[in-house]
Amino acid sequence: MSASLPRLWKHIQRSAQMEPSYMSVARLMRETRSDAKSVLHTARWLHEQLPIRFAQRIEEFLQLPHVVICNPHINSTLNRYLETYEVITDFPDILTSRDEMAFAKLVNEQLVLHDSCTTFLAEGYREVRQCYPQIQLDAFLNDLFTVRIACRILMENYIAMREPVDRCIGVVRQGMRPLSLVQSMATRLTDLASSHYGNAPELEFRGNPDCVLDYIPRHVGYMVRELLKNAIRATIERHQQNLFNLPPVVVELQQGDIHVIIKISDHGGGMPKRVQHEAWQYGWTTAGVDSPQQIAGYGFGLPLSRLHAQYFGGDLFMQALPGHGTDMYLLLTHLKQGSSATEMEDPTTVVYQKRRSMPPASPVCDR
Repeated sequence: MSASLPRLWKHIQRSAQMEPSYMSVARLMRETRSDAKSVLHTARWLHEQLPIRFAQRIEEFLQLPHVVICNPHINSTLNRYLETYEVITDFPDILTSRDEMAFAKLVNEQLVLHDSCTTFLAEGYREVRQCYPQIQLDAFLNDLFTVRIACRILMENYIAMREPVDRCIGVVRQGMRPLSLVQSMATRLTDLASSHYGNAPELEFRGNPDCVLDYIPRHVGYMVRELLKNAIRATIERHQQNLFNLPPVVVELQQGDIHVIIKISDHGGGMPKRVQHEAWQYGWTTAGVDSPQQIAGYGFGLPLSRLHAQYFGGDLFMQALPGHGTDMYLLLTHLKQGSSATEMEDPTTVVYQKRRSMPPASPVCDR
């Protein structure tokens, strides 16, 4: 546990009691302008709002069982949240363009600091459940990752608006072609699988290759990578006795008025209906112990991909045929400026409403 927690605790409690100012995608896009006045306004807003969000997550960490917080990986994640809270609250008022430049540097540093938090949490959760299989943290993780998605969008959008790029509104890329991203991701993953297993299935692309989408490319990349990883690995492990005659993984793209649909189909054997609901639980995986980590992951890929899709009103669902294979349907909502889809409520409002009914947290050192 960070030595700074006792010193910061009263400040954290005070920040955590405040209600965040929520940000719909529509508002975010309207306020994404690169002039100096807008950038300064956004920096001041983040300086005020980020400590509230991080303080509330710190309180949620401190509600976890002691054996969970004591896990080195989970404790390291908590310490990063404490560090971010401390450095942002210690940052002086942002009055000038020089102050804003220094704050942007700080925000960039904190984004990098938190890059590995998902992996740390996944490793820590796996270790905890190996010793205490009865511990289930799905509700905590869902709330934590919902707020993490929101914070990273706000922070990355602030950095992006300082250096505008053609056909982008902050982090939202206008008219991106999902096919190009899927093809690039598929090449990297099949090369990785071939180097470990000796071969990899080919990918077949069907449907509408000219689909376009206004979306955050990093989010699409994450979701597609997780789904392709599962499909490629399941196909190889299902057909190990016939490794050089693997059935293909099929990717189909279709464009609708509200969504772009990406369907990924494999012949990896599917899974029994009785365990299909478990695939959406954090930490659940069918990967064998010998599967490479870059392909297998920690069992966070499916629930996190669905959370990313649902964040903007999309979805991810599965149709598994036991003994045959699995179809995954990824629905991505068009984030077109001015559309009704961008006006939907910030998902973190639900997380805050849940908090209001919970008892206040106390630091572990006081227990």
